[in-house]
Amino acid sequence: MRGWFRDTTGGLPTTFWYLWTGTLINRLGSFVLILLAIYLTTERGFNELQAGLVLGLWGVGGAVGTTVGGTLADRWGRRPTLLTAHLGAAAMMLALGFARELWALAAGALLLGLFAEAARPAFGAMMIDVVPEKDRLRAFSLNYWAINLGFACAAVLAGLAAEASYLLLFVVDAATTLVTASIIFLKVRETRVTAAARRPAARPGPGARCGPS
Repeated sequence: MRGWFRDTTGGLPTTFWYLWTGTLINRLGSFVLILLAIYLTTERGFNELQAGLVLGLWGVGGAVGTTVGGTLADRWGRRPTLLTAHLGAAAMMLALGFARELWALAAGALLLGLFAEAARPAFGAMMIDVVPEKDRLRAFSLNYWAINLGFACAAVLAGLAAEASYLLLFVVDAATTLVTASIIFLKVRETRVTAAARRPAARPGPGARCGPS
């Protein structure tokens, strides 16, 4: 067992484990998506069509967010994209929890999907940046373990939180998103290599003078 654990987890860079921990914490708090349809129909009194509209807009925002997040991760940087996405997702999560009108819930779901999914390409790009090629399959497998484990536990925790208050779902989800943002802000540096850094230094030509004559 020790050998399997060492072969599975050993040799990966520290930055990867900070990203892995952030993924796990973020997924542990992913209550809202699990119970959003129930919340809209039972707590807010909307019909199935209206609830489906809100969920559909979350999906639309997620599709746009994935594209925007990938573009920003390459042009702006992985770290600022991750921080912006998580802070935006936390803000939209709270806004969605306090929203009452259908238009506000729909707009909040759209923006929440955009911010939440914008983080995914930056996460993946950063893991590729910091993990050697020979270890990437193992690293991404471990990251999927974090996603699945966190989401499985979130399903149980969501039911417990909903018994106390539906608003608690949104507050805890926003809090875990902020914890992930804090880990990135405090422990993770930018990993994107710019084109200028990749370009080799120019070598002097055969006729170039190397010093004063």
